[in-house]
Amino acid sequence: MRSNFWRIGVALCALLTGVAATAQDVAPPAADETLIYVLRAGRFAGGGAKVWIAVNDQTVARLENKGYAVVRAKAGRITLNLASIGFVLAATALDDRPGQTAYIQWRVGELGFTELDATAARKAMEEFDQTPPIDETLPNNEQVDALMNFSRLGFDVDEVVTDRPSPDSGHAVLTIFRRKEAEQLNFGVWYEDRYLGTLFANQGLDVALPPGEHYFMSGYVGSTLMKATVEAGKHYYAWFDVGGMVLRVKMMPIAQNEAKQRDEWLKGVTGYVRVDESAMTPRVREREAIVTDWIHSVVERAKAGTVDYTEITPAHGF
Repeated sequence: MRSNFWRIGVALCALLTGVAATAQDVAPPAADETLIYVLRAGRFAGGGAKVWIAVNDQTVARLENKGYAVVRAKAGRITLNLASIGFVLAATALDDRPGQTAYIQWRVGELGFTELDATAARKAMEEFDQTPPIDETLPNNEQVDALMNFSRLGFDVDEVVTDRPSPDSGHAVLTIFRRKEAEQLNFGVWYEDRYLGTLFANQGLDVALPPGEHYFMSGYVGSTLMKATVEAGKHYYAWFDVGGMVLRVKMMPIAQNEAKQRDEWLKGVTGYVRVDESAMTPRVREREAIVTDWIHSVVERAKAGTVDYTEITPAHGF
């Protein structure tokens, strides 16, 4: 009897919190659930690395090499991410799939998931072992990193622009751009209260700002914060410095004595982007609110002197 109560308890937790199921014969999803099979394709290199599965703000399961986990989540906004030692390995959105089952596969070295059809997934799982459940759910410390880049989640919310703002008597303009490094990656750029766009290699974006103090954030492995104190009528520039080994990024201001280098870099920028407001669906807005709430807390800590940041000053203006 005690064993039966334990099984019932685990099943109930799986239903309410997304904990990985343990039964080999998995019940179909309820009308308000999404059932998710997460598969880790076998690979010798990196096969021993610990990988954790998170749904929204909770870490709900772990994933072993050549194994799979079964996760139940409440249908609606679902951000699924894999993480290892603080690094988001892959992330995707599985929104609004009530009563549906999704089969998601990841392989070491890949930067994203592959969604499989049921036939291919079940054939693969014949060779895989089901990963045992974790003892309890944990906070997903990588949630913001997973949400930082909307295109990584599968949302196409940016548009390429030809009309660009210019500084005027009431505004400065800040241009943030990327060079060609880390071409396989893309970085979301955030203002204090909104998403500004995602930059691929050799892309840039502009933002018009009233005079005063402003904060910007981005990241990939960890995050980068930049403070910009600007004056109307001036143009400011910052670029992404991307670490070669661990892919840490840093927004770097460009000083006036670096104008020649700036001009050379800007020649390589092939396009400028901005948010396509018509593509910012309610589900995307929900995620935007999560990130901006977190950015507000980081900015407050920066103002208190407990968070480092790079800095643009009026002297950086052109």
